[in-house]
Amino acid sequence: MNSFYQKKKIIVVLFLLLGWSCSKEDSINNSSLPQDCAGIAGGTNICGCTDSTAYNFNSDATYDDGSCQSYLDQGDYYLGFNGSNSSVNVGDIMPQGSYTKAAWVKRKYGYQAKHNILSGNANHTFWIPQSQGAKLSAGHQGEYSIVQDTDSIPEHIWTFVSVTYDAGSGTMTLYKNSEQVDQATDVPLQDESTTTFIGRFGNGNNFNGHIDEVALWGKALTSNEIVEISQNQTDMNALVNRGNYESANQLIGYWKMNEGEGDLLSDASGNGNIGEITFSDWSTCDECGCMDESACNYDPLATVDNRTCEYVDNPCKTCEDGGIILDDFDNDGICNDSDEDDDNDNVPDIDDAYPLDNTMCSDLDGDGCDDCSSGIFNLENDGPDENGDGMCNQYLIEGRTVYIVGDSYNEAGVQTACYWVDGVRVELPGGAWATDIVVVDGDVYTSGTSENFEACYWINQTRYDLPGAGGEAEAIAVHDGDVYVAGWFNNGSCYWKNGQKINLTVGRDSQAFAIGVRNNGAVYVGGYYMNNHHYIIPCFWKNGSNRTNVNYPSGGDGEIYDIVLEDGNMRYFAGYVMKTSSFAGYTPTAAYWRHTARTDLRFGGSNMDIYGAQSNGITMDRGEVYSAGKTDWFGHYDGSFTGGSFPQYWKGKKIYNLEGGPLVNYGTGEAYDIRLADDNVVVVGVASRDTSFYSEMSACYWLNGTLHYLVKPGDVPQGIEDWYWSEAKGIHIE
Repeated sequence: MNSFYQKKKIIVVLFLLLGWSCSKEDSINNSSLPQDCAGIAGGTNICGCTDSTAYNFNSDATYDDGSCQSYLDQGDYYLGFNGSNSSVNVGDIMPQGSYTKAAWVKRKYGYQAKHNILSGNANHTFWIPQSQGAKLSAGHQGEYSIVQDTDSIPEHIWTFVSVTYDAGSGTMTLYKNSEQVDQATDVPLQDESTTTFIGRFGNGNNFNGHIDEVALWGKALTSNEIVEISQNQTDMNALVNRGNYESANQLIGYWKMNEGEGDLLSDASGNGNIGEITFSDWSTCDECGCMDESACNYDPLATVDNRTCEYVDNPCKTCEDGGIILDDFDNDGICNDSDEDDDNDNVPDIDDAYPLDNTMCSDLDGDGCDDCSSGIFNLENDGPDENGDGMCNQYLIEGRTVYIVGDSYNEAGVQTACYWVDGVRVELPGGAWATDIVVVDGDVYTSGTSENFEACYWINQTRYDLPGAGGEAEAIAVHDGDVYVAGWFNNGSCYWKNGQKINLTVGRDSQAFAIGVRNNGAVYVGGYYMNNHHYIIPCFWKNGSNRTNVNYPSGGDGEIYDIVLEDGNMRYFAGYVMKTSSFAGYTPTAAYWRHTARTDLRFGGSNMDIYGAQSNGITMDRGEVYSAGKTDWFGHYDGSFTGGSFPQYWKGKKIYNLEGGPLVNYGTGEAYDIRLADDNVVVVGVASRDTSFYSEMSACYWLNGTLHYLVKPGDVPQGIEDWYWSEAKGIHIE
């Protein structure tokens, strides 16, 4: 937890005669103040993308940091629509004049489906009404089939559809697969429509099937232009003039649908008409894959290249079963079969008792500390007894002290709350488990639950019980000498300041899991509450009962599990939301929020069936968001149905799978928290110690992706079958 300092607000009264001198004096005074993200001493700028046309526009930003993205393109994807309530709102964009609408569609049968493609909340339609034989149609002003194809749009086949309207002549022309199928003249000009939807008209009439590559122009394209842009289903390429197509600068909106994730549809036209997705699912085409025969993951059945080709591009990589295997454990450029020191700890593998762990090798000097505890062989720096407690220090990160909190068996074989200092266990007296940790001025503060199963916290090893029956303490923060603990009791959520309970949402299902204190002393608590419709709503509370809901999918649920305050002010939350899914109706999706704005995170990639994911912990490093969590999976293993989770962390949206789960190693696991120090990424959590997906978990940490267990066989008395059972829930690095 960072120390926070109260900023002074200086009110400068500008007098006409003294204005210049005051400004100069303020400049001198401000020069000693910390710089904000824009490099201005004493400034309060919020950095981000200030271009309202960009996909990642930040309405809170006051200084543009150069991060603007015109659109998000992560490969060939498309959106699925359920025929009942899914759609994309692209805003008030429809011109009252000439236009062209175009899209690739794949219709599914739906008894009452109207199959609207690009239509308004009133006055203009482009659709495939099932009740009219599923024939492509378009119209204005209550006459919504002014032009109509004579044949049905085929089911389950991608079809290019478009309609043009020339306001000057009143001519509307309908195209299917770039061929004109109908035309009408004297079509009235459409009245204003305040909203345009992909996959919907008015309050319903939804599309059933898939839609890809949607575009809207402010002119009527020629028939030759229609032919030109219809050549490639995965890329209409409407941004580039070529051949007979000359209208790129007339685009109003162009939604390529290649995000592959999230609830926002970026606008490739550069006009900032970002779509808001409701109950639509991301998919990639069945025919898509790597079409390069030289690639490791070449798919001979693919007919559309989705830009996912992977290549063996260094001598230590091999291609096995369509995947790349890196045969270089320490990434030193020397392949394992030629590398005499695979873990790069300066001890040859032949002499290294642990050739794949750079923190373990030997104890040649007999001081009770591993000679490689610092990450490299060094008898003079292998964990001296600096505090005189008779135990050698261990260094997870040289020059740093790493604190990890959780619970495990003690030397008497009793499960208790504890924390580890660079791997050395420290028991928390009278505790069942501990959840969070922070160190301030050398004092260790931890939150948790007592042996009597009541909320409590510890300062060093002294326990303080918290009022509120049936409670648990989930997170802790220290600010200006005050101790803040977030949690809940049997009547709702709360936090405690110096032991005094402050209620949040009570009298209903509600829990608080995260707490942070801004530089100005404002207290933020994250968690959830159940609303009157029995939905679990992700939210945060400010200074008590002032509750704010963060963004979550319509009809879905969510929870907040952790908080980080960037520079002591900007709030970032980690958790999950429930989103619509073709698999189970709703699927947990890991997410983080910047204040209330949500960013959904990827599922871990695998050939297993994915159920869902969640983010448990969050931190910031040099403006980048890091979060830790898991992806749940199910499937068949050795002929039986099974499932589990694999641990992972995200840097921004990029996902990194961790050892201890089926994707990288074996078994199952989960990451709970994450911190960075000196370019080292440390994640804490649990992982099984064998190939069983149902074995007991063991507390662990991952240092730059490498798995290390905190509990060793000698730490627990013999005879305890599940001696390794333990948890690591939080981390602090000094």
